[in-house]
Amino acid sequence: MVGMLVDRKQKKTTFQFARAKEKALETRFLESLLNVAKHGSIAEAARHQGLTPAAVGQRIQALEAEIGFPLVERVGHRSRPTEACLRILPHARSVIEQVRELGERADVDGLTGRLRIGAISTLFQDIVPPVLRQAGQDLPGLRMDLTPGTSKELYAAFGAEEIDVAMIVAPPFTVPKETTVIPLLSEPLVLISSCPERGPAAKAVMRNPYLRYDNTSWGGIIPARYLEQAGVHKEPLCNLDSLETIAILVREGMGASLVPAWKGLERFKSSIFISEPLPERYNRQICLVTRTKPRREPLLVKFTEIVQNAAQAMTTMTR
Repeated sequence: MVGMLVDRKQKKTTFQFARAKEKALETRFLESLLNVAKHGSIAEAARHQGLTPAAVGQRIQALEAEIGFPLVERVGHRSRPTEACLRILPHARSVIEQVRELGERADVDGLTGRLRIGAISTLFQDIVPPVLRQAGQDLPGLRMDLTPGTSKELYAAFGAEEIDVAMIVAPPFTVPKETTVIPLLSEPLVLISSCPERGPAAKAVMRNPYLRYDNTSWGGIIPARYLEQAGVHKEPLCNLDSLETIAILVREGMGASLVPAWKGLERFKSSIFISEPLPERYNRQICLVTRTKPRREPLLVKFTEIVQNAAQAMTTMTR
């Protein structure tokens, strides 16, 4: 009799676990649906989730069978949400967020949870590695989702609440009062070329093919302003938003450029000429963008402290 009771209890526990696992899978199915709606492609959604397109397609089909309505329709090579899907998307986001908050609500000190972090590419060589190491030690309950991108893209994602914080070039405009901008790094503008240059950087640009740091990017606005104020109007050989690619092309003798002296530029100093810093008013300012009243305040406060300490250590090392 006792054995039968134990067996029934084990079966009940197994059933409950299976139901919990099934619900977790359904949450991931909803995440796949949100990704398809966002990217307009099952293949692109699969890439962002680290899945195969077939797996994402199966998740969508399972949701459609459960809900009883088509959720995605094919238009050429694209996939778009149906009207029924558009109506449930806000609820799907809410469900996913509530599931993610379950562990956070049981957390006494508020240091458990998930942060969605955006960072521009150069910071993956500068701040991101020490931040990840320190956060792993000080915040064992933190789960970090990292998103690379341009400053414009990441600020837009922050505004759309797709990420919680962004490490980007300081916005060239006044941010809303619900947004806080915390200075991290100040990177001087320098001239880089394949051989030593004498005289003003603006004249060196005139003497060489010009590899322009994309003047529509927030960082690229700065060298464009320098040249304009110096009275130099030079058609670029090419327009690039990747600072590392610019440095590689300079090393290959393709021309000269004006770039911020990010930490990764040190890797090229033995093979290219790097000028003395231009006036400080042309520095590229790197900042951390957060919400003035964050939902997970203790966690975000501690994470912000880690980021600031990493930036301070980097500034001290470069002096």
